[in-house]
Amino acid sequence: MNKKWMIPVAVLLAGLTGWFLHYTSDREVIKRTLNSLAITIGKEGDESPIQLALRMRPVKNFIAPACKVIVPESSYHEDLNPDLVIRYLIIYRSRQANLQVAMNKIVVDIPGKGLAEVSMLIHVTANRNQPDFFDEVHQVKFSLQKDKRRWRLHQATLPDALVHGH
Repeated sequence: MNKKWMIPVAVLLAGLTGWFLHYTSDREVIKRTLNSLAITIGKEGDESPIQLALRMRPVKNFIAPACKVIVPESSYHEDLNPDLVIRYLIIYRSRQANLQVAMNKIVVDIPGKGLAEVSMLIHVTANRNQPDFFDEVHQVKFSLQKDKRRWRLHQATLPDALVHGH
């Protein structure tokens, strides 16, 4: 009777182990982090300063102390600290009545230990039911490094329309 249960239990354990290894893999952790940050950046109506600060904390914690931002179309490349990036996001968000951000087609390449290259489409929808409504999709690239078991953004290559648009 014990042999009848050994095979299903072994298959179940193998399946759970495979799922756990996949779920905790660097690629999946990065994808979940980016999707979570997209939701955090979104906005639905007015926010108090405290609400805004609490929403931006995970974004700030994701950005490395010196993050290189590259905008190829305008030949812009600058090292920015997290406070400047957060300031930009606050200003960008303040111009929108509402904002929804989604990250799609996320491709994560792990070229070496503690390094990741990410390519994805950022879908930005803002000002629903407003005259200045817009719905855009932009290709972006990120370089991440693992710092104390956490992935941090070290470089972002962004299109000019995403940086200087709306």
